[in-house]
Amino acid sequence: MRSPASIVIPLCSAVGYTFAALALKRAMDGGHPWRVLFIVNLIGAVLFQTWLLHGGEPFTVINVTHAVLAGTAFFIGQVFTFIAISRGDISIATPVLGTKVIFVALLVCLAGGQLDSKLWVATFLTTVALALLGGEWHANRQRLLVSVGFAFLASVAFAATDVMQQLWVPAFGFGHFGPVMFLTVGTLSFALIPFFSAPLREMPRPMVLWAFGGGLLLTIQAMGIAYCIAVYHEVTVTNVLYNTRGLWSVALVWVVGHWFSNSEKHVGRGIMTRRLIGALILLAAVYLSLS
Repeated sequence: MRSPASIVIPLCSAVGYTFAALALKRAMDGGHPWRVLFIVNLIGAVLFQTWLLHGGEPFTVINVTHAVLAGTAFFIGQVFTFIAISRGDISIATPVLGTKVIFVALLVCLAGGQLDSKLWVATFLTTVALALLGGEWHANRQRLLVSVGFAFLASVAFAATDVMQQLWVPAFGFGHFGPVMFLTVGTLSFALIPFFSAPLREMPRPMVLWAFGGGLLLTIQAMGIAYCIAVYHEVTVTNVLYNTRGLWSVALVWVVGHWFSNSEKHVGRGIMTRRLIGALILLAAVYLSLS
């Protein structure tokens, strides 16, 4: 019998991700994307060290190298995600980020697997969904391109991260792999300092609070997903439930986005409805690719 927690935790993580994205978007509206990402990644690097209590396999050079490579790919994905969110729209970028699992399947096929017919259908549905998400192409082409383009690049980077984890976590154990991976992310974040618009200490206090709140929530929801996969081993169910964040991103931006000074809902009811339908179709594509 499936544990209720294996359903509740991914759903809560999906909602948590959307609220985290809204908070981080609010923090970045002040023109501080790289300082916000720096704060977020340091929070993740610290909190993920608690996974060391879970234990794992020996810290060999090969195991540590694998975790560092995965952390590097994840960091690249984070950079692309923050560009998509800071310069684009959350209600477009978040559903597109859900295509990560489709890229995982494609990468596995490129590594020698076969391209299943369901994956072809999933790819077609993804194309349809993107057409719906881009319903205001003529009205706001630049924001659309940024949202979709960088979210796609982030998805590819996160897909590569997932494939690395799938290959290398068993030999190291996530209790050791996760902390090394996120310590790598935190360390690489220091490379962002030259791109700060001003020193970190000069960042306005309200923006710092939004960044810390969003970063804490983002890390907690990520740990929830990692916990579900590590404990319940239901990768398919976990990913499908988690990818409801695409739906939540449209719905919450539409209903409570103004709490975070988010103005995306003002694009119009018709466009937001198309985004919601597009997010639903993307969720169907994700389900097909995982099944």
